Amino acid sequence: MAETYFRGHVTQRGIVFGPRGDVLLVTSGLRPWTFPGGRIETDAEPEAALRRTLHDRVGLHTTVEEPVKTVTDIWGKGDEPVYAVLYRVRARSRNVDLDDTHDDYCWYTPEGAIEEMHFKSLETAVERAVANHQSDGAEAADD
Repeated sequence: MAETYFRGHVTQRGIVFGPRGDVLLVTSGLRPWTFPGGRIETDAEPEAALRRTLHDRVGLHTTVEEPVKTVTDIWGKGDEPVYAVLYRVRARSRNVDLDDTHDDYCWYTPEGAIEEMHFKSLETAVERAVANHQSDGAEAADD
C-alpha cells in the first residue's frame, strides 16, 4: 500500500488572549468567526512570523507562546488544503486595528469562543489554550 503525504499550505493561527482573559475572533465576509493568522513563508521562524502576521492583520503587539493543536483542511480552498498550527498568544491590549483581510472582530469569553467554533478540533484548541492560560495564572500567583 502506497503512503500518501500532505500537500498544501502551512498556516498558523493565534488563540489570542486579551489582558482580561478574553479571546479574539475575526471574520472575513461570509466565513464564520475564526482565529487571526496566516500562511508561513519558507524558512520563517514560526513564532516571529506569527507575531508579525498578528501585528499586520489585527494591529496587536503579542507574545506568542506554545502551540496547542494542529489541524488540517479547516481553512482550505478547493484543491489547496491547509495544515494549521494553533498557538496560545497573549496580547498587550485590546486595541484591534484590522487590515483589509478581515471584516470584523469580537472579543469573546473563552466559553463564547468555544461556542463559535464549527469544528471539534478548534473547540479542543481553545480548551487547551484556556487550560494552559489558567495554569500559568495559578503558577504566577504562587510566586
